[in-house]
Amino acid sequence: MSELRSIDEMDALEQFVTWFLNESPRFGLIPSQDAVTSIEGVTAVLWYRHEQFQVQQFIVPPNYVIPAHIHPNVDSFELYLGGQIQFSKNGKFEITSEESTRTGQFGEAAMRGKMIRVRPHEWHGGTFGAAGGVFMSLQHWLNGVKPHCVAADYSGATMGPDHFAKVKAGAPVLRTQADLTEADVLKT
Repeated sequence: MSELRSIDEMDALEQFVTWFLNESPRFGLIPSQDAVTSIEGVTAVLWYRHEQFQVQQFIVPPNYVIPAHIHPNVDSFELYLGGQIQFSKNGKFEITSEESTRTGQFGEAAMRGKMIRVRPHEWHGGTFGAAGGVFMSLQHWLNGVKPHCVAADYSGATMGPDHFAKVKAGAPVLRTQADLTEADVLKT
């Protein structure tokens, strides 16, 4: 997302992301209902939900694979916060293994703040190193679908049977963490 574009040139998701990152309350607007969802050991914290927009923070355990998948009703930006994450999109890694372990001046993840746009038709996933990883998903829900946990709007290999059972829309394929490899992250 380029900061040189005027607000009039930005689409609805870009405008929302700009507002959320610059003007939302520091601690989000976490609701009293549906604040936390757990799927196959991954924790999702709902930071914000209003009309067709939603922000979720994902906390992923060490040495974990989120296989390549799509969210048919979601346009999003994925925001790297910390840990060791190799995000993939359309069959290639957007963050390399080396980049995912590089640290900044205070020990923070050097890639902290990197955003990746993921449109509804784009395959994406991730591998998480020994430190696990944390990222936010800033979402615009499409096609009249009301926002819910993005892991339930899902087509592709799942992270396990609990995930498979929770999918509300899409075309999930039952898989487990034991079956998943790096190759599963790079699907196009």
